[in-house]
Amino acid sequence: MSKKFDYEYVVIGSGAAGSAAALLAAGLGVRTAIVEADKWGGSTLNYRDVPYAAALGFAEKYFEAVNGARFGMSSSTLRYNYPTVLNWQATAVRRAGGGNHKIFENAGIDCYHGHASFINSHELVIDDTQISGEKFLLATGSTLSVNGIAGTDTVSCWTPNTVLRMPKLPKAMLIVGGGSTGCEIAEYFGALGVQVLLAESEERLLPKEDPEVSTVIEDFLRKHFQVEVLTNSRVVALTQDLKSKQVIFVRDGQEKSVRVDAIVLATPPEPATDFGLENAGVRYSFDGVKVNSNLRTSCGHIWAAGDILGGESSTEKATYEAKLATMNAIKKAGNNVNYTGFVRMTNTFPQVAKVGMNEIDFGPQGEKRKVSIIPIDSISAANTNDFRDGFVKMAADTKGQVLGATVVAPHADLIVQEISLIIRTGMRVAEIAAAPHVATSWDEAVRIAARELS
Repeated sequence: MSKKFDYEYVVIGSGAAGSAAALLAAGLGVRTAIVEADKWGGSTLNYRDVPYAAALGFAEKYFEAVNGARFGMSSSTLRYNYPTVLNWQATAVRRAGGGNHKIFENAGIDCYHGHASFINSHELVIDDTQISGEKFLLATGSTLSVNGIAGTDTVSCWTPNTVLRMPKLPKAMLIVGGGSTGCEIAEYFGALGVQVLLAESEERLLPKEDPEVSTVIEDFLRKHFQVEVLTNSRVVALTQDLKSKQVIFVRDGQEKSVRVDAIVLATPPEPATDFGLENAGVRYSFDGVKVNSNLRTSCGHIWAAGDILGGESSTEKATYEAKLATMNAIKKAGNNVNYTGFVRMTNTFPQVAKVGMNEIDFGPQGEKRKVSIIPIDSISAANTNDFRDGFVKMAADTKGQVLGATVVAPHADLIVQEISLIIRTGMRVAEIAAAPHVATSWDEAVRIAARELS
């Protein structure tokens, strides 16, 4: 390492991408530093993946127990203790290492807590501390975007990062945004008995998914959690008084309003780029930092990974990008990104999992593929679990190679792993259809979908 730099590798952000990058670099014997402005472990551990999994896991168990009379349970009067629910989420975060920087220190990584800002392409100032680095990884994640909604600076609102820590449940809440996060929040609080209104500006919930997905999830939220779904509803302003908050939205060309006790902003996030990137010569825009196929930025010794790149994000994707970028930075590996087989998840009940291409992605290629859709209620698992909402939808080209699939079912996260592997290895539908599947398993639907395409 050149003596004129304090560190060979400096990682900005300690979330999924930053943690993976720093630990990999330190394991390779590189003098490494990591910087975090918020809680150690970033959003993945402290605010999103871990607490949401704990919260939604509780909601599913509670829903199944309350509705267990059909299985012989006497649980219709079952109740929950909200402080204990909150404590369980906090326990899950603590066990996962949220807020703890010891894992980095134990690996020989120097930790800096504070907001980092580039002075030039090799130097950072972190509050009152200045450090220099030979190479950098940008892994600052994303921030909430509320462009176009008046009043967000004067009305107290919850965000996806704070809403699960709400100390007292409101009687009624409105969630702005019907994407994955909005639907997950709606289900959780609906399961707790809160009157939930879910506003989405598009014509259906989960607009990035196949239309059939929107139908299943919207119907399930309404039927089982009494969520009032307001599609084609663009929220334009928020106000509040001593008694309640008012949400003003435009629906079908008419301005309407509703009063609630709490507002949750589950709008799409934007990459977090406010840390002096222009001083480092790094090109970026509202959509994120610009990188090449090696994840290298316009500044040759700076790489980027995770949500700061914009586009679809997930913990798996961020971790993959961080490791690839780090190997390229330290070992000059020259690896290009390959996103084949990565999954997009919505952790409602039933779960929604999408891998590869769906109907929206096909566009003009639509006539060059075949599609099969297998309702979940056509397999044995639906009968033995008395659950009939969902499907497996699979698309293949004319040669029988799987192009993509969407799964709406219990344990969709496990079912989709088989399809991800199928896509990554190039298996044909005839091979999948011929492979033995456990007769009473949920992924029996995968075999049937493949059989329909072969």
